[in-house]
Amino acid sequence: MSAYGTAPAGIAAAGLALLVVLTGAVSPGHVGAPVPDQERLDAPPERPEGLQTDDAVVPYDAGPFIYRFDPQDFIEQLGDPRTEDEEANLISLSTDILFRINSWELPDGAGARIAELVAEIPDGAEVQVTGHTDSVPTGEDFDNQVLSENRAEAVAEVLEQERPDLELHVAGRGDTEPAVTEDEEDPATFAANRRVEITYGD
Repeated sequence: MSAYGTAPAGIAAAGLALLVVLTGAVSPGHVGAPVPDQERLDAPPERPEGLQTDDAVVPYDAGPFIYRFDPQDFIEQLGDPRTEDEEANLISLSTDILFRINSWELPDGAGARIAELVAEIPDGAEVQVTGHTDSVPTGEDFDNQVLSENRAEAVAEVLEQERPDLELHVAGRGDTEPAVTEDEEDPATFAANRRVEITYGD
């Protein structure tokens, strides 16, 4: 006989009955819900009556969301890129209008536009074309000095084509000769310094 004694017969029977009840409670055969046969599990779901594939497709027209960019329209919308100082014979072209950021490529149609702006320059005049930038670093593999030189060259090339009578001199000054003092709280002061100046003699 065990040191703990033998459990009375009634207690053992009750324990066995409880075990049977608990085991039956988790047995798949006693959950009470019918189990679907394998054929129904493998079959695809039935399509609702009257529903067609086209009903689930929504046509998408991307046209209204695409902006078609015309550089010439861009120049006209922003207005005249020129500011003038008649006493100094100075024409200042805003590079924000003529060029994309950190670019010196003029858009199509800009040549004719620039030719209109400098129509007042006398025939055979000596002309200085000078590029300027603001003080903000380009973040590219070229600096503001190179950017100003290339923009001045781009404008000079247009002048050479449209006004071959002019005697041209080209230079870039980077951010060394600002037109105005820059103020970080006023972006217009930076924009004023991004320019190509055309000066000419009488």
